[in-house]
Amino acid sequence: MKTMQSFKFGDEDLNSRLLALLKKSHIKHSVDKQGVIHYPSGEADLVENDLLCSVRDAVFPRWQVLTCPPEWIESYKLYMRGHQIPFHEELSNGKVWFLLPRRFRPHRWKLDLSAHADRIAV
Repeated sequence: MKTMQSFKFGDEDLNSRLLALLKKSHIKHSVDKQGVIHYPSGEADLVENDLLCSVRDAVFPRWQVLTCPPEWIESYKLYMRGHQIPFHEELSNGKVWFLLPRRFRPHRWKLDLSAHADRIAV
């Protein structure tokens, strides 16, 4: 079983807010040179359901987290930037996630994934 979890907001201000909440909550944690926050797996419910959500709520009152295969990350970024969709990157346990407003429907987006066609099951 994994004993530590990790998380980082790509936005330094959001990451600082999370760090302040961790300190205020007296949750044991560390921060590596890249700014990634490491915390015990036993604290995951509190960190992920309370602290992270409160930071996300401050960014977008109604939000969602978008995940995708690593090879699709750049396509999603290009789409969101090209369509002026506000988003923030997150790094959760080494995987890139996107925080975006709830009103957007990523499952309806027409992404250019032609560069990844060899990896898409038919």
